[in-house]
Amino acid sequence: MTIDGKDIYTEWGCTLLEGSFDTLLKYPKRKAVKYNNWAEADGIDPDLSIVEFEPKTVKMEFLMKADTLEMFWFRYRKFINDLSAPGYREFDLIPGMTNRLRFNAGTAYDKFVPFNAGENLSVFELSFIEDNHSVFPATPSGGINLRGDYSINGIDFADFGIGSDDKQEDILKYPAIKTPFTDGRTIDLSTIKTQHKEIKLSLWMLAGSAEEFLNNYRAFFTQLTGAGTQSLYIKSLEAATQVYYTDCPSYKVEVWRETDIAVRFTISFVVPVVTWVDTGGVTRYRVLMDKELGLLADENGRIIVFN
Repeated sequence: MTIDGKDIYTEWGCTLLEGSFDTLLKYPKRKAVKYNNWAEADGIDPDLSIVEFEPKTVKMEFLMKADTLEMFWFRYRKFINDLSAPGYREFDLIPGMTNRLRFNAGTAYDKFVPFNAGENLSVFELSFIEDNHSVFPATPSGGINLRGDYSINGIDFADFGIGSDDKQEDILKYPAIKTPFTDGRTIDLSTIKTQHKEIKLSLWMLAGSAEEFLNNYRAFFTQLTGAGTQSLYIKSLEAATQVYYTDCPSYKVEVWRETDIAVRFTISFVVPVVTWVDTGGVTRYRVLMDKELGLLADENGRIIVFN
C-alpha cells in the first residue's frame, strides 16, 4: 500500500486499519438532477443527459508504532506534513485502483499504549476529499449462482457477484399522489396522477480476489450510473422499470482476504414514472382480432362489421 509511491509502513511507520476501505469504495452521490414535474402527467421528466458526482469524503484509520516519544513525533509530523502538502495525493491501496485525494482534516486520535510503557501505539483517523470521481468501464466476470432477482440493463446482478436480502419495502410502498388542481373553491379529482418514487436496495457482493472484485465493482456501477435511465428488472414485479442512480448511502467491507472478499451496501434509485401500479380506477379496454384475417372481432372470434 502506497501514497504517492511511498510505502506507508517503511516511509511513516504506519499500517492502514480494517474499515478504511468502507468510505474509499462507497460510490459518490450524484449531483442533483433537474426535472419538470407536470401536474397532468405521472411522475417527473428528468434531465439525465449529464452525470456528475458530488465530492466524496474518505476517512482512513492508521496505526503508528514508535519506540520513543521522539520517534513518535518525528513520524507523526512527517506523515501529516507529507499528506497535507499542497495538491492531491495518489493512494494505491487496492491493487489496480488509484485514488487522487486531498487532505481535509484529522478527525480522531487514540493512544492505545502510553509513551511511558517503552513504546507507543497510536491510532489516528484522517479525512480526505475526492473531488473528481473516475469511471472505468468494465465487463462483469465470475459471479455467483443465485440468479434472477434483479438485473440491470439485461445483466443479472449475479454476473457481478451481487445478491440481495432486501425485503422490498420501498418497492411495495404505493407511490404518493400528486396534489390535485384547485381554483381555491373546488378540488378537481377527475384525474389522479402519481408522484415519482425513490427506492433503496440492500445488496451484498462476493468475489474470489481483489482483481475480480474491482472488475465487477466497476462493471456494476458503470451500468448503474450511465446517462439516461437504466432498465432495472425486479423479479417480484415480473417487470422492468426505468430508474436512475442517486446515491450509495452505505458501504461496508465485511471480509477482505486474498481469496475471499465480501461487502454489503445500499443503492438509491429514483423511478421517474412508476409503471407497476394502476392509479385512479382507469378502465382498460382490450381489442380482439380475428386470428385468420386480423380484423376486429368479438370474444367468440366473430368478425365485427360496422354499417
